Amino acid sequence: MIQFEDAWVTESSPEIVAFELAPLRELFQRCEEEGLVFGFIHNHPAGPAQFSDMDEENERTLIKALRNRNGHDITFVAMLWADGQWLARTRKGGCPEIAVPVRHTLVLGERITLYGYKESSDEHTEVQARQAAAFGKPFVDMLQSLRIGVAGNGGTGSPFATLGARGGIGELVLLDKDPLAASNLNRVRGLMKADVGFVKSDTLKNFIEGIGLSVKVASIASDVDTDPVAVDALASCDVIVGCTDDFAGRELMNAALYAYAQPLIDIGLGGKVDDGLDGHPYLRYHYGRISTILPEHGQCLFCQGVIKDIWIQAQLARRENPDITAEELKDRYLEDGGTDAPGVGPFTSASADFAVATLFDLIKPFRRFPPEVRRDMFFVDFVKMEIHSHETVGNPDCSYCRAHEFLLLKESCRLNRPFLGKRDDFC
Repeated sequence: MIQFEDAWVTESSPEIVAFELAPLRELFQRCEEEGLVFGFIHNHPAGPAQFSDMDEENERTLIKALRNRNGHDITFVAMLWADGQWLARTRKGGCPEIAVPVRHTLVLGERITLYGYKESSDEHTEVQARQAAAFGKPFVDMLQSLRIGVAGNGGTGSPFATLGARGGIGELVLLDKDPLAASNLNRVRGLMKADVGFVKSDTLKNFIEGIGLSVKVASIASDVDTDPVAVDALASCDVIVGCTDDFAGRELMNAALYAYAQPLIDIGLGGKVDDGLDGHPYLRYHYGRISTILPEHGQCLFCQGVIKDIWIQAQLARRENPDITAEELKDRYLEDGGTDAPGVGPFTSASADFAVATLFDLIKPFRRFPPEVRRDMFFVDFVKMEIHSHETVGNPDCSYCRAHEFLLLKESCRLNRPFLGKRDDFC
């Protein structure tokens, strides 16, 4: 962000502001060279809480100058702070006279704050009436404005997506390339035996659309860490929900939450099964984990101990050679990660329910955390019937959550990973 200097202003009053264009041409050049979008942010200290005729004139002047310098394939963003609210709109170089209001402006801190979302004019239908009664009508409108990406559509992703759709999420992006297996039917929501063999994300999309609610759903059958389309889809979301046991996918989402300034709610399960005295297995422990990470708040997945480099590399090695042995991994100083946690429906669904409630709490905080429970990571112990957290030391020099080297990353290609290609460039 570059502050507009007083020397650039040629005239200023409560009704008018005029400025020189020459000092801005250097910024126009930088936008072209670095692939940036030029934006103009201002306020109305005592003016109307809407864009004025003078704003319209100034925006057209700016986009005309920008288009003359950088060509027609440009985007211009205008933001206005007035009466305690953000308003924003965009223009394209091809039709600069048309200003398109944004769906909303999302501001991140320890929670989500939405401005400029569409307020419903009618009373909420019976479907959302109870949530409006519990959290207020603005909450329902804000949830309706959000686009949520759900990576992994199995035991935790499918209950999150189905409950989220029923709860009033406006748009869902479902990502999962795996076909439904018969062994998934004990815990995957919305899918039937007839769906075995079909891709989970596509089938789940059909189920949610069949509920008949207003939610819009897109499905992408691919790995989030290898497909440029999946990365772009995630980048377009307001919030990402990680529901995969894939370490490489989690690593990409961990980077994306900082690069694209998105909250990440990551769901995991862990446990251990022992043999009982009666010769039958029993659950020694079993838990669900909810990690909630915002770009400037909370430890990243590495510092929480959810992912490790050796686990990621081991997984990539298994992708390359599915027959690789544990001994061969050990020779490479790699090891498989995770814990022996059988997928049991009540536990996966309960963890997903906690994640939906976590999303609600980000929009309108209602939880009262005891001192011993962390906001960025807590566990639901299904055996001891406890909610708890534990301390994680983390890396004091972590490039993600400490040094913030990835925050609003300047990209030469997607997440600066050449194999993902340049933004909006597909093979």
